[in-house]
Amino acid sequence: MLAQALHLFEEYVDLPAPERERRLAALAARDPSLHAALSALLACDEADAGVLDRSPAQIVAERQPRADESAEDDENEPDRRIGGLLGAWRIERILGRGGMGTVYEARRDDGQFQQRVAIKCIRTGLESPELAAAFREERNLLARLDHSGIAGVVDGGIDADGRPWFALRRVEGEPIDAWCERRRLGLDARADLLLQACDALAYAHAQGVLHRDIKPSNLLVTADGRVQLLDFGISTRFNGPADGDAGAHLAITPDYAAPEARQHGTQGPATDLYMLGVLSYRLLCGHWPSRLHSLRELVPIAAAGEPEPMDRLIGDDDDALARQRGFDTPDALRRALAGDLAAVALKAVAARPQDRYPSIAEFARDLRAWRQHRPVGVRRGGWRERARKWRRRNPAAGAMFAALAVVVLAGAGAIVWQHQRVQREVRASQGVARLFAATLGSATQSGLGSAPFSSRALLERTERELRAMPLDEQPGLRARSLATLARSYAVLGDYRRAETLAEEAQRALGAEDDRDGFVAVTRLSLLNTQARYAEAMRLARERLDELDGRDDELARTSQVTVGAELARAQWYLARPRDALATADGLVAQARALGRGHEELLAQALILRAGLSYRLHRAAPAEAAAREAIALARPINPVLADDALETLMRAVQLQPNLSARELARELVRRRTATLGPAHPKTAYAQVRLSIFPDSGLSRQDVAAALAAIRRAYGEDNPQYASAVSSGYWAVADSRGEKIALLRQAIGVLDRRLPVGSEWRMAARYNLALLLLYDDPAPTPDEVAQGLNALRETIAAQHRGGLPANSDELLLANYLIDRGSPAQLPEAAQVLASLRAETIALFGADNYRLQDIDYFQAKWLFRQGRHAEADAAFARLLAADRAFLDSGGTGQGALVDFQTRSLYLTRSLLYRGLYALRTCRRRQAEDFMQQAARLSSTAPLIDAEERAAVRAYLEGARRGEVAQAGRDLLAPGEREALGQAARRCGRVASP
Repeated sequence: MLAQALHLFEEYVDLPAPERERRLAALAARDPSLHAALSALLACDEADAGVLDRSPAQIVAERQPRADESAEDDENEPDRRIGGLLGAWRIERILGRGGMGTVYEARRDDGQFQQRVAIKCIRTGLESPELAAAFREERNLLARLDHSGIAGVVDGGIDADGRPWFALRRVEGEPIDAWCERRRLGLDARADLLLQACDALAYAHAQGVLHRDIKPSNLLVTADGRVQLLDFGISTRFNGPADGDAGAHLAITPDYAAPEARQHGTQGPATDLYMLGVLSYRLLCGHWPSRLHSLRELVPIAAAGEPEPMDRLIGDDDDALARQRGFDTPDALRRALAGDLAAVALKAVAARPQDRYPSIAEFARDLRAWRQHRPVGVRRGGWRERARKWRRRNPAAGAMFAALAVVVLAGAGAIVWQHQRVQREVRASQGVARLFAATLGSATQSGLGSAPFSSRALLERTERELRAMPLDEQPGLRARSLATLARSYAVLGDYRRAETLAEEAQRALGAEDDRDGFVAVTRLSLLNTQARYAEAMRLARERLDELDGRDDELARTSQVTVGAELARAQWYLARPRDALATADGLVAQARALGRGHEELLAQALILRAGLSYRLHRAAPAEAAAREAIALARPINPVLADDALETLMRAVQLQPNLSARELARELVRRRTATLGPAHPKTAYAQVRLSIFPDSGLSRQDVAAALAAIRRAYGEDNPQYASAVSSGYWAVADSRGEKIALLRQAIGVLDRRLPVGSEWRMAARYNLALLLLYDDPAPTPDEVAQGLNALRETIAAQHRGGLPANSDELLLANYLIDRGSPAQLPEAAQVLASLRAETIALFGADNYRLQDIDYFQAKWLFRQGRHAEADAAFARLLAADRAFLDSGGTGQGALVDFQTRSLYLTRSLLYRGLYALRTCRRRQAEDFMQQAARLSSTAPLIDAEERAAVRAYLEGARRGEVAQAGRDLLAPGEREALGQAARRCGRVASP
């Protein structure tokens, strides 16, 4: 579904607004689920800032629904229905607009009696048979409801254009939250209003109708204090046939939506209950169920925050909130919420549907029991609490049992002690959760050795506060917390501190079982990070053997996370194909876990995609990365963008230019998800700067590098890798560039294993700089550049990895600028490169054309000009369609990397050979073709175009131009010039 939405996004995002709305409406009627996914993508694209650009308070305020928001939309836009008649009703104004319908306020205008209603019509321009059917289904559902607390249908019909409409009882009231706040209602009165809402919603459920959008603006309180449940097309049946959901709701209010509705589109009575529970939190304690609740759509780690009891959410600075509810201090409000009321609301917002109340009626029963000071079903409480409730219900009889209470208290001492111990454990877990939510953002990460970015100051603060907590009686919690800190320190590159914390976490476990493997995976990840692969492999296999006898869900999950570290160890122990086979098995295991484990499956797919990419298996790498994006996008956008980065790299292996657009998309998404100041956003910008026409200036790249340095420090592989790509933006002279690259390579060599992609890439960039950058390199620099390439090629071959790029650069230099004595080495490199390319990509891969070009050029350098000319002719014949398109073809004709450059030069070589053999007219023709191709092909730069024009002018004069440094060696240029002059002005045949 998400893959389809991503595909449609590119088509819809640039459409004019009216056309986009029309097509979205048609899609909504045809495929509601796809419509919802696409609408979410379009909404994210329109966001103007990332979450880190604003404070959490701003984000919550901006995302808080407003009762009048629908009424404000397009209020001033002219509407031809206003002033007209629908049945007996005269339309006066717009109340609100939705995705498919418009709601108007109307009055009865037939002279019979006076009445005001809300009329809903299909939006003008969005008509379709499917939408009309959905609209009628919605009207039929609402007509079934006859309850004093629900704004029901009072009329309906078909307008002059054949479109259905219906009228709802007009409710004059105020949103329930505003009503409570304006009157400074206490908890009892607020609970009474919630009970009214429960009664109306329970009635709707009894009729088989869901509401699906419970929020303050859909619960209005009239002047006499009656709650009215509004429903303008958001309801749907839940007990009808599968194909009867034509009127299904197409969007949800994220802050109130249940996790299963947000993640999977699942709807049922439990989702309505969850929304009512969130509303209870807002009315009673003034907070969301978890501290990061309102950031769930923007910050993926926020979704991991479990709901907390209401009293735990009240802070010492909530004085105004307490007074609004009739309490003098936040502590007084905290005490009033604690216990039964907090337990009732907490059960209503449980993350899993099966952990909530079975029905709205059950929730109302407990809420009413609290209101009447009776025991609640969700929390029976101790004898003292039950006695206190009984005394509040029967105040005159309390004194009669005072003596009995003393006796019972003594007898229950042991029970109380045990209860207090359990409470201490719960408080400790909640305290750690709050600490991580306030600092790192999440107390847990989902394996595969990853952790979110955190600053060192934040980590040190978190560690201090963690160590101040009394966790001696909770060894498992203490161990997990220390392991989380270890992962975060590893992200910053402080592996020594990370390893110390990981070892302390293992000791803290003591005799307690590390059932989910979190501590073990942390240690494994650190061993791999520090290039201790043999140890990592041994520990991983030991852990997998321990898990082999277990078949519970935790064990199966741990097998995936531990197996991921095993695959990494195998990779760096020069067993890449074993590593890929392990990754394939992990993907199968993660799939078998089923629903609820999409994030783990996405991480396994990213691992497989990355390994496939390193082995130059482009198609499977792309497929795995795209699947990971589709899985992760709705639940963890940051992880989805990690997959997008892998996809970008995989696409670079293939003959198209979409990698550049993926790099731009990655920058946009990182900015929207993490904010422009985040180091991952900055790294995405550095990656984008590699591509031609990136749109980034030198100042942009320098700023991105500075952001990464501030985040990680200079002695960190993240920063060193970024420098190896963007060094040109922060260094002025060639010497400064070389020094920066050498410094980056030093960090990467110290911090990363021998087979690391970042180490290889940095050496490649250094070699490119040493061999080709201006001014001309010294002989010593040339020797260093060539040796760097040779060492990298040898290292990759030892590790069983392809070395195509390095071999191609080495062959290129030896043929272009090497001495005649180096041409035999060039031939050996080309032969190795050809065999490796065929083995990896097949005998018909486009990369072989590059090798054929260098083979023909090698023949030319050897003085075998006739053979070289025939080889260049074959290259040009094979790409005739591309030449005829002027280098601007699409699909199979697309210009990829150096294709147009090599073909342009092939034409020049043919022209030079024609000059040498006294075929001046043919020489001019070849040069003219080269000029046409170079002027239209998008990847040929101005310098190359100028050189081609110079050769064309020279051919017209019967001369060899003094241009194009890499086209001819000095001796070749002189020999060809002499041959052309000998031909004189003889007419070409």
